[in-house]
Amino acid sequence: MCDDKKSPVEFDYTSFLGESCSKKWTFLEAIASVAPVFGEAWKETTKQDSDPDSRLWQIALQSLSSRRSDESNLVSLIRIARDEHIERLQVIMPYSLEPEQINKIQSKANAVITTLPDDDVLIAEIQA
Repeated sequence: MCDDKKSPVEFDYTSFLGESCSKKWTFLEAIASVAPVFGEAWKETTKQDSDPDSRLWQIALQSLSSRRSDESNLVSLIRIARDEHIERLQVIMPYSLEPEQINKIQSKANAVITTLPDDDVLIAEIQA
C-alpha cells in the first residue's frame, strides 16, 4: 500500500526557544545583518548542503526570535517552510495553544493546522 501523503518535516519549537536564547552569532551572520546580499548568498549555499529539517532549523534560528510572540514566530515558520517547498510541518510545542491562537496562525499563514491533543504537537498542511 502506498501512502500519497509526504511525511512531515519536524520542528521542535521547545528546543528552538532554548537555542535562540543562548545563540551566539557567527561571523557570517554578523556580516549578513549589515550587508544582506551576503546573507542571501549564504542561504543559497545552506539550501544546497542540507536536508529540509536542517535547512528549516538554520533559517528559523536566523529569522525567528524568542522576543516575538509564539503566534508571530509560527506564522513566520510556516512561511519559511512554504518557501522551502515543505508541504507538511510538524511542530513540537512546549504547551498547547488556544483555539483563537491557532485560528489566527491559520489565517495569517494560509495553512490548515491540526493539533494532536495529548502531545502538544501542531501539524500544518501548507498551501502554496
